[in-house]
Amino acid sequence: MITSSSRTADLFSIAKSGVDASNKLLNTTANNISNVNTEGFVRERTSFDSAISGGVGRSNTERVINVFAQNQLRRDTTLQSEHESFYNKTSTIDNVFASEANSVSASMSRFFASVQTANDDPTNTSSRQLVLSEAESLVEQVGTLSGFLRDKEEELNIEVSSNINKLNSVVQSISDLNNSIRVTQANNRYDEPSTLKNQRDNAILELASLVSIDVRNSGKNDGAVMINLSTGESLVLEDGSFNIFEVNSDADLSYKSLELTSNNGSPTTLNVRETKLGGTMGGLFRYRDEVLETSRRELGQIAIALAESLNTQNRQGMDLDQQLGSNIFSLPEFVGLSYSDNINPNSSVIGRFTEGEGSKVSSADYSVTINNVVAGAPPTLDITVAALNTDGSPVKDISGNPITQNYFGINAQSDTFTSIIGGIELEFASGASYTAGDQFLLQPTKDTADRIEVVMTRPEDLALASPIRVDANINNLGDAQLFSSAVTNVFIDNTFADNRASGFDNMGGVHGPGNAPTGVGGVGSPAQILFTASDEYQVLDSAGTIITVVSGTSDLNNLLAQAEIAGAGPPWPAAFSALNDYPGFELSLKGVPKAGDSFAIGYNTDGLNDNRNGLAVGNLQNQDLMQVNNSGSGQEISFHEAYGNIVSDIGQKTSSADISLQASDALKSQSKDWFESVSGVSLDEEAANLVKFQQSYSAAARLLATAQDLFNTILGITR
Repeated sequence: MITSSSRTADLFSIAKSGVDASNKLLNTTANNISNVNTEGFVRERTSFDSAISGGVGRSNTERVINVFAQNQLRRDTTLQSEHESFYNKTSTIDNVFASEANSVSASMSRFFASVQTANDDPTNTSSRQLVLSEAESLVEQVGTLSGFLRDKEEELNIEVSSNINKLNSVVQSISDLNNSIRVTQANNRYDEPSTLKNQRDNAILELASLVSIDVRNSGKNDGAVMINLSTGESLVLEDGSFNIFEVNSDADLSYKSLELTSNNGSPTTLNVRETKLGGTMGGLFRYRDEVLETSRRELGQIAIALAESLNTQNRQGMDLDQQLGSNIFSLPEFVGLSYSDNINPNSSVIGRFTEGEGSKVSSADYSVTINNVVAGAPPTLDITVAALNTDGSPVKDISGNPITQNYFGINAQSDTFTSIIGGIELEFASGASYTAGDQFLLQPTKDTADRIEVVMTRPEDLALASPIRVDANINNLGDAQLFSSAVTNVFIDNTFADNRASGFDNMGGVHGPGNAPTGVGGVGSPAQILFTASDEYQVLDSAGTIITVVSGTSDLNNLLAQAEIAGAGPPWPAAFSALNDYPGFELSLKGVPKAGDSFAIGYNTDGLNDNRNGLAVGNLQNQDLMQVNNSGSGQEISFHEAYGNIVSDIGQKTSSADISLQASDALKSQSKDWFESVSGVSLDEEAANLVKFQQSYSAAARLLATAQDLFNTILGITR
């Protein structure tokens, strides 16, 4: 209970405080109304304490804000910005890949159709020239798409750098506003620095559109806030300092990564997980890792696997000059990118694709780590090769284990290549200058698709014929006939120093006695199959010398392979088996042979109308020659299916991103309505307050006039 003695204020003081209070309320209302269209303005409210002595006491003006609604708006802004940036970028890629005019699959179909036309008349040079023209078109189409993706990477890096600068500017602005709010609030304990806080909230909302953040009030109750990334790293610290983002990259300078570095002199540097950033930045990095870089490598994988398969098959044929086929395409070499902490920055690793292993090429990157260097002539290396995803994480096999392979005693010298996983081989030309711990990054399929070239210029060089011909003896009595013949190896090395050597020489023939791996006095390459019974046959060379005998056979498929496994009296020559694939050709029969039946195997001299190898080239489009993934599962698909997977994957991600964007737009709209319902200016409410506060002002003014009249009356009485 307040006693009458507590009421020490006179009527004049009470009236004056009422006028001042009403004026304060009118000012607050007027400020709200005038800022109704100001972006980010939070409406204000003035409250008063009653004075113990009577009248209106101290006023307190503060913003009307719901922290929960504000935090929800920030979260939904982050989500919407991430989906928007991801969708806008991905839809651009989708439009290009989905366009029939840009379809690599259509170009492949036209190329293989031209091969089929050439097979109809193998001696027609015009149809052969069409094959080369379509090969040029195919390479050009792949190059156009690959160049487009490279341009998109450059655009992305520019946009990332721009957003980094913007993000750093916003973070610094928030830190500066924090300091201003501390000073202002310390000098005026009862009026909130609303303008400064509105500016800071706008900056925080802009920051939330760039990255996902958590905002907390400072523990000092000084009006300042602390801001962390949602992953935990600090952006604005309690002491007013802030961390800045820096664009950083290691081996691949075109692949941007982020670091947080303190601005307060501390040497602390933190790596940031780009795909967990959220906001516009997170959407850009997700687009890079899930769509852009993946598509580049998968397109490169298709281009390399297709070109190498065509090269391999053409090499296994015979051209119009009756020579073994040559390459249609040239495949580029690639350079291992050196990591910044390598001891010798000038040491290098060169990579190339292994001939005949196009089906082993994957879209993975590879890290090469030097484990040990042994001096010598030449020096040797022990290395570890690990398969990597585009974001640098390890590729795992079907059991969930990282795919790695160790290699020991590798020769480190020029012009010496060592095959590793993934259908590639490496040259370590820097010799003993490598140091244990050095690392290199290989990206075989990232920048190679638009560097493939058609090197075949003469239509006569298309090897549509098979270099091997199998002729049944005209005097055969059985009904056995040739079912199929195949050429698997045409590598020429008449010295046999290279274990890839085949049975073909470089003079349009196969090795005879004295020229084969068995040496002078030994047998030559297989040249005849002679049946001594329906289930027994001899393999003879061109001189009629028995190489081996196979007995008890009931299967006429792959007769030379059976001879190598089951041959006896004499056994299959060890010199043949010591090579990877000798003689490099095979035949299968069907039917039932009789004793005395024979089949001659020889070079397909004058077989210009033959199209057997051309049919094999055309059939490549129907074969599963592509790694479907990088996990080493062994599952393979065709070239058309591989390209279709790229298109459908991008389309699916674009569609999903569109749905997510629409949902996040709705969520952001709802959270903004919620926030505005509390903190936004309502003209109807402010108009009502204006009338109410005007009336209270008038009443207080009337009270002040009454006090003046009473004072005048008292003065009149005393006169």
